[in-house]
Amino acid sequence: QLGQHATKIGQGEGGYGTGLIAWTKWANLPLVSAGQGEGVPTTAVSMTATQITATPAQYDAAVSISDILAYTSFGDVMKAAVSRLAYNAGISIDTVVRDVVSTGGKGTVNGSGVSYWSAVPANANLLITQVRQAVRALEAEDAFRQDDGNYVAVIHPYVAYDLMGDTTTGGWIDANKYTEGNADKLMAGEIGKLLGVRFLQSSNAYVRGSSYATGSAVIASSTLFVTSFFGKDAFGVTDLQNLKTYIKGFGSAGSADPTDKIATAGWKCSFGSAVLNSAFIVNVSTTVSA
Repeated sequence: QLGQHATKIGQGEGGYGTGLIAWTKWANLPLVSAGQGEGVPTTAVSMTATQITATPAQYDAAVSISDILAYTSFGDVMKAAVSRLAYNAGISIDTVVRDVVSTGGKGTVNGSGVSYWSAVPANANLLITQVRQAVRALEAEDAFRQDDGNYVAVIHPYVAYDLMGDTTTGGWIDANKYTEGNADKLMAGEIGKLLGVRFLQSSNAYVRGSSYATGSAVIASSTLFVTSFFGKDAFGVTDLQNLKTYIKGFGSAGSADPTDKIATAGWKCSFGSAVLNSAFIVNVSTTVSA
């Protein structure tokens, strides 16, 4: 819901190969530093843009269902399989985007003000200070805000718990308060707003492990949770190209399954994501309370 959607380039168009996708990163216009004289026509300047291309990868998954399971189950096994596959497809594609955004940003903010995320100490939870620093970093890069005038952050429930518990904030607004009267349309997963940032909660937010390789050393530390702050057009996504569910019933395998013991269900799609402007992404690494 937040990425710039790509344009699919067909085979033979513009010299590109089959399946290539492209996003457009527009550059800002040059500053106007002097006035024009009376009656002097304005000199038009050319707009410039960078085309960022990628090739989508194919993602898929499937499950098998035995005839014994189907016969002895209390419920509709195929229906349950399709339901779980739908969640699997969604979380898998979400993870592709998450990994691109959480590791591709230019700006970083770390708990307790350390320079590197590998040096974040214990009890360095996300507080309003880090939110202010993230907003400052985005504003310093002239990161475009979303159409509603806000930045967006994706936050883990553990991190949101700490941020909302910061008694010094004074500015946290629960989503159900600022959407009364349809003042704002909620985004999926939105829980609240602070300092001009709309927070979307996701249990799939990026988490770093409990040890980190830093050059030749491995530093043991607390598990770190990454909260990603970004402006508009910070990253790009493709449509879920050819997303499809596949159901193969008992007996569909022919001689490969001569006594009709196995049915399968699965999904498949092509998808891709890329950072379009790394300066418009700030990843904040912090710990969480017990």
